Amino acid sequence: MKTQSSQRKQAYRRRVLAGSIIGILLVVIVGLGFAQHVSLLGGAPVSVEKPEASVQLADDVELAWPATASAAIGSTSSGIIARSASDEVSQPTASMAKVIAALAILKKRPIQSGQTGEKYVLTAHDVAHYTQDMSAGGSVVPVYEGMEVTQLEALQLMLMVSANNMADTLIDKTFGSQEAYASYAQTMLRNMGLTKTVVADASGMSPQTVSTPSELVRIGIAALASPVIARIVGQAEVDIPGIGEVRNTNKLLGSNGVVGIKTGTTGEAGSCLMFAAKYTTAENQPVTIVGVVMGEDDTEALYDDSGLLLAVTQQAYGLKQRQEKL
Repeated sequence: MKTQSSQRKQAYRRRVLAGSIIGILLVVIVGLGFAQHVSLLGGAPVSVEKPEASVQLADDVELAWPATASAAIGSTSSGIIARSASDEVSQPTASMAKVIAALAILKKRPIQSGQTGEKYVLTAHDVAHYTQDMSAGGSVVPVYEGMEVTQLEALQLMLMVSANNMADTLIDKTFGSQEAYASYAQTMLRNMGLTKTVVADASGMSPQTVSTPSELVRIGIAALASPVIARIVGQAEVDIPGIGEVRNTNKLLGSNGVVGIKTGTTGEAGSCLMFAAKYTTAENQPVTIVGVVMGEDDTEALYDDSGLLLAVTQQAYGLKQRQEKL
């Protein structure tokens, strides 16, 4: 017969075992909830967002193409949806070329969200870039010898305020020379299946840097797949140590769901815009529209035509604005 002492010990073991099982279940349950929402210690939440909806152009849908410029429209899930009649002709990209540069830089020297990357100490060579680019009439930010800038800050200055000198500096720091960059970027583009885009420089000041709206839409889609680039192009303003507050040049940013991407203007290219906007379908499925307009006569026409093309696209597919912070 079992003694009272042994019975008490067995009862105690059963209570301990039951408590352990309950504890493990609680940990699992709390852990799942923790992962699906957000870490109290600052960890990234696990994405539970629905997959992006496919968007295809129906025969009865007519989009609002610019009268004198070329354009294309697409989505991150479906690629190119439609293009204007003049889309096949390669033309100067202006500063939309900086999106290509950002993709190449982050492919060569990747950084993750929340990281700042390498810290660069600027030299007389970087000051010379500033002087030369300013003399050429390009967009620049002032720099000085001994100034420190991180890779992230340089990318922000290149993409948000379209600083040509910062594009040149980043290329030097990443690839060693403009020629090495052009070769690397061209190979990257060929691997993406883009055959009509030619890279002659990083800033897009060269009229030999050319592309088509549809290929630039695909480049924009690739840019949004980079969390670092997507966050930068969606920022309205940022404070850069040594420079101060700088503002995004994209005047559509923040209106009608627009979350980026890049402006561009030169005498040869005219006024250009690569834009993206986030929406949801009637079934509450997310959709990200990406469009490009090239060769407008002036910035007023550029924003009018780009905004109209986006609005008609949104209306044609019954899309609603989606509130999302990058």
